[in-house]
Amino acid sequence: MALIEEKYYRPVGTAVATAAGLGVPGVFVPPLDMAGVGATWTAMVVAIARKSGHEMDAAAAGKVVAAGVGALAGYKLGSKILTWTAAPLVVTFPIAGVPAVVVANATLNALFTLKLGVATCNQFSRPGFRTMDVLNLARAIAMELVPMPTMAEIRLVKEMMQAAW
Repeated sequence: MALIEEKYYRPVGTAVATAAGLGVPGVFVPPLDMAGVGATWTAMVVAIARKSGHEMDAAAAGKVVAAGVGALAGYKLGSKILTWTAAPLVVTFPIAGVPAVVVANATLNALFTLKLGVATCNQFSRPGFRTMDVLNLARAIAMELVPMPTMAEIRLVKEMMQAAW
């Protein structure tokens, strides 16, 4: 079973690759990471809305993204702290440590973006979905973001990254 319908693959894949790319400088400039990922998520939600035949402006998409960020805030903060606890490795083994931290951050960005994309696609594909119901959409999406990534999600991230690069 595919995680997302084929029509959503391109906007989600582009966002996954963009978020992963932002993970590289984001290790060194965390506000760039969060701002860039937020903008990427907003663009992805708008693109998914259009692909589903619904219109959603950036303000409404921003509400969905804000709910997603809120749902992931603790987990994302914890993962960033975990990434930076590897700092002693970076100092001790700079040749291996820096790439390891960068890969970890890029991978986390990609996984969170995929989870938001899949959750958004699932909501927009529901029978009877109405774009006006943004608050319920945001809540439903937030609930889908919290669980740990599945192997299928990890494989799809890898596939999307390979397709983008």
